[in-house]
Amino acid sequence: MPTTKQALGLRIKEFRERNGFTQDKLAEMVGIDPKHLSRIENGKNYPSIETLEKLAANLNATFEDLFQFSHILDKNNLIDKTIRLLEKLPVQKIKFIYKIIRELY
Repeated sequence: MPTTKQALGLRIKEFRERNGFTQDKLAEMVGIDPKHLSRIENGKNYPSIETLEKLAANLNATFEDLFQFSHILDKNNLIDKTIRLLEKLPVQKIKFIYKIIRELY
């Protein structure tokens, strides 16, 4: 399950991709180093309040939007649970599940 810092980073990345910006472009717009933006998106660093304000403005989002990440927590929690369950299954059952999923998509 991601930490709050990681969930915030994922949410910022989600808005960045939704707006069609690369990390380099958004970092330039906000006035920060692209490596710093990468660390924010990867949940390694928190942005300062000033940076968060600039990110929100350039992403056409509010602070509230950036901190609404329950869907991210739920998704990652579901993925973690699924992986733990799959790790307990024999290989043949995993192959069967894979075939079913592949046919659906």
